[in-house]
Amino acid sequence: MVSRFFFILTLSFSLLSFLEASNLLKSVKVVDSKLELEFSKTLKKSQFRASAIKGTKLTRYVFDFKGVKLSQKAKKILKLKGDVKSVRVAQNRANVVRLVIDSKKPYSIRYYQKSKPIFYIELPNSKLISTNKKRVKDKKSVNKTSAKELFSYVSKEPAGNVAKVIDTPYSANLKHRYTIMVDAGHGGKDSGTYWHGYKEKTLVLSIAKKVVRRLKNLGFNVKMTRYNDRFVSLGGRIRKANRVKADLFVSIHANSISNKKRVNIARGIETYFLQTTRNARAKRVAAKENREILRGKDSATKRVLLNAVFTGPKIALSNRLALDVQKHMLANLRAHFKGVKDGGVRGAPFYVLVGAEMPAILVEVGYLSNPKERAKLYNPLYQKLQAKGIAEGIVRYLKNREREMEWVRI
Repeated sequence: MVSRFFFILTLSFSLLSFLEASNLLKSVKVVDSKLELEFSKTLKKSQFRASAIKGTKLTRYVFDFKGVKLSQKAKKILKLKGDVKSVRVAQNRANVVRLVIDSKKPYSIRYYQKSKPIFYIELPNSKLISTNKKRVKDKKSVNKTSAKELFSYVSKEPAGNVAKVIDTPYSANLKHRYTIMVDAGHGGKDSGTYWHGYKEKTLVLSIAKKVVRRLKNLGFNVKMTRYNDRFVSLGGRIRKANRVKADLFVSIHANSISNKKRVNIARGIETYFLQTTRNARAKRVAAKENREILRGKDSATKRVLLNAVFTGPKIALSNRLALDVQKHMLANLRAHFKGVKDGGVRGAPFYVLVGAEMPAILVEVGYLSNPKERAKLYNPLYQKLQAKGIAEGIVRYLKNREREMEWVRI
C-alpha cells in the first residue's frame, strides 16, 4: 500500500513537471495583416518547422510546433478574406500543435519570433472576417503529402532578436537510419570545369554542403568525401563510401560544353548512373569527369580502367535512385524558376562510381558554360532548391525500397 502511494505520488510529480515544462499556445489572432501566436514561453529554434503543400486550388502552409499544448481558449479557425482563405489550428499529436494556412495563391512566406513569446506570420492581402470556435481535425487533410509536391520557403528575417526557422520536417519517417555519402566533385588541384572565373569545384562543394545539412535535419547519418577545397582521388572517394558502409553514394558535379556554337544552348539538369552506353552525350560527359584519372594514360590503359566500370553492382537500383532524384530536383526548381530543362537520366561510364557497393549516382546540376544557367547556379535559392530536390529524391527512393522489402518478407 505504501509503495503504491509513493508510485502515485511520483507519477503525479512527473505529470506536473511535464505540464510545467510544456509550452502553451495561448491565443491565435490576426493583427495588421500578421498572424500573432502567443505562447507561454519563447520557442527554441528546434521547436518549430515550416513546410508547404502545393495543390491545384490551394497552397497550404503548415507550421508544426513541438513540445506545445493548445489552449482550449485559443481560436481554432480564423476565416479571412483576400488571398488567404483561412487559418486552422489543432493538436496534431500529443506534444505537437499544427497550424495550417490555406492560401489561394503561393507566396514567399515570412515568419519570425522576437524577444517576447509571440510568433509572427505575415499574411499578404488578408483581413479577418469571422471566427468559429468549433475544433478542427485537420490531420487527414495535411498529413498525407506523398501524392502532392512538398516544398518549403526560407524565412526572411527582420531586424531584432529573431529565431531562425529550419524548413524541414522532423524526420523522413523511414524505418532505418541510413548512411549517405555525399561527394562534392573535383577539389584542390582539380578545379573541374572553369568558366570566366567560376570553378566547378567551388560550386559543387557549396551545393553538397546544403544537401548534407538537409539530410542531417531529416535524421540521416551523412558523410562527405571532402569538406573543403582538397584533392581526393576518384578511387579514394568510393573507397570512403565502402569503408563507412554507406547505403547510397551521391556525387555532385557541374557540366560544360566546349563547342562555342552550343555554349548558349546546352543547359539542363542531368543525373547519371553507372552503365555502358552508346549515347554520345553521356560518353562526352563521362570523359570530362574521368579526365583527371585518365590523364597521361595510354589508350590500352584507358580501356582497362573503363572496362572495370561495368563490374560495379547495384546498377538497376542506381537507375531508380537517379530517376527519383532527377524528378524531385526538377519539381522544386520549376516551382520557382522558369525554363529549367530536364536533361534526363542516363547510364554512363563514370570512374568515380566504379566499385560502389551501394546504389550510386552522379548529378550534373547544370552547365557552367551557359551564361544564363551559370547565373542561376550561383543563386542561393536555386542551390537550396537543388539540395532539397536531391534530399527528397533520396527519401522517396528509400521509402519505395522499404515497401518492397516489407512485401518480400511477407
